[in-house]
Amino acid sequence: MYGVSTSGQMGEQRMKEKLYITFHSEDDIRHFVDTCNEFDDAIDIRIQKMAMDAKSLLGMLLMKTEEPLEIEYACYDDEDNYEEFKQDILEKYDVKVVQATEKQAADKIV
Repeated sequence: MYGVSTSGQMGEQRMKEKLYITFHSEDDIRHFVDTCNEFDDAIDIRIQKMAMDAKSLLGMLLMKTEEPLEIEYACYDDEDNYEEFKQDILEKYDVKVVQATEKQAADKIV
């Protein structure tokens, strides 16, 4: 999963950036799957302890609408892909960016 680290003094906890998306219709889901398929990296949607491939239309149509879902982005080659993906979805969808410490992020398993 992609995380953004903040640089700081020793003892400062690393910060992780989390993205949450809320779908308002099946069309939102279809368009989001199309957007995800434009990127080579692994993109998943996490609900509770289950992860769903965000590039799979069939799987994604099983997701609930009107409920925030966590996006996991695994970048394997160029971190600029993440920033491009983030900007793209922030412009098109109901997405929230949440900053959390690693411990808070680990405790926040929905």
